[in-house]
Amino acid sequence: MTTVCLRDIDLAYNGTPVLNDVNLTIEAGQFCVFIGPSGCGKSTLLRLIAGLETLTRGEILIDGVRVNDTPPAARQLAMVFQSYALYPHMSVRDNMAFGLTRQKLPKDVIARRVADAARILQLEPLLDRKPGALSGGQRQRAAIGRAIVKQPKVFLFDEPLSNLDAALRSQTRIELAKLHRELGSASMIYVTHDQVEAMTLADQIVLLRPHAGQGLPSIAQVGRPLDLYHHPVNLFAAGFIGSPRMNFLPGHVVCADAGAVGATVLGQPCRALVDGSGLATGAAITVGIRPEHIEVGDGPWQGRITHIEALGEHGYLHLMLGDGATTMVAKTGLEELRIGQTVRLTLPEAALHVFDADGHAQRRLQPRRHAAA
Repeated sequence: MTTVCLRDIDLAYNGTPVLNDVNLTIEAGQFCVFIGPSGCGKSTLLRLIAGLETLTRGEILIDGVRVNDTPPAARQLAMVFQSYALYPHMSVRDNMAFGLTRQKLPKDVIARRVADAARILQLEPLLDRKPGALSGGQRQRAAIGRAIVKQPKVFLFDEPLSNLDAALRSQTRIELAKLHRELGSASMIYVTHDQVEAMTLADQIVLLRPHAGQGLPSIAQVGRPLDLYHHPVNLFAAGFIGSPRMNFLPGHVVCADAGAVGATVLGQPCRALVDGSGLATGAAITVGIRPEHIEVGDGPWQGRITHIEALGEHGYLHLMLGDGATTMVAKTGLEELRIGQTVRLTLPEAALHVFDADGHAQRRLQPRRHAAA
């Protein structure tokens, strides 16, 4: 089982920062997903690990061994690219075996590894077909099989599902999760822009932001998927993780202590169950709440419906609040609502996030439990 450690990584192109102050440990056997907006450096970071880019500062360790100067072929990694990169004139079997043949491994070893990978990926009926006779999903599985037969220490995936349609992405995502469980000890590092892939596949998410040139660390937050969703540490993480994104409303502190923050939001009082230590009375804050946590039907806030997205059992209301603020609400039972209608809203205290003027999140507290009568 293999651990990958990145220490103090910087990368710049012609003096322009691309990655800044990256410190990260990917534990043995972990499925780690790099996610972030375009231009944040997630594919570049993967290529650094693979040895396809040269870092400006820092060091990369694989199983405790520094590999900065180790060529890609000697790092015992296998990479699956966005494009399938299969040889069109070769069968699936020959594509999967090609790298092992170049290594001059015994034929029986090659045959056994190809057969094992084909079984895992359900490619056995397709081994004698050429890529042109395969669907997109089958081609991607063949490319993954080519990586499996190498028996690498770490698998690297660079947006491997982005060329597939929605149904195939969903199916192949499930197959990748099963593959990780079946291989057991294999560490996997996966780059995607798709939040569904990140949330459903990852043991650990690494969220990157494209602000290396401003002196901020490139990594905005690292953690388990639901930790990033329920406990974002800054405004960037809160706004990026979640689809649709978290709502942000301007507010000011009325009172704050270690147990709660009292505030005004759009002229109305509210209370958030967060640790308000260090927040000064009158300080400007941003209050965040996810669309599914806003309650419609009662409450001190009013919103005018500007758009309705009906998706079946549930949908989303786009609302215009006071002072020009906008928000989105997830709701079931949209049949009785109309564009232009005004609805009343409640912001539950246990669902609120609070961010200070610098965008740092205040630690959320668990809702108090009432004692049994």
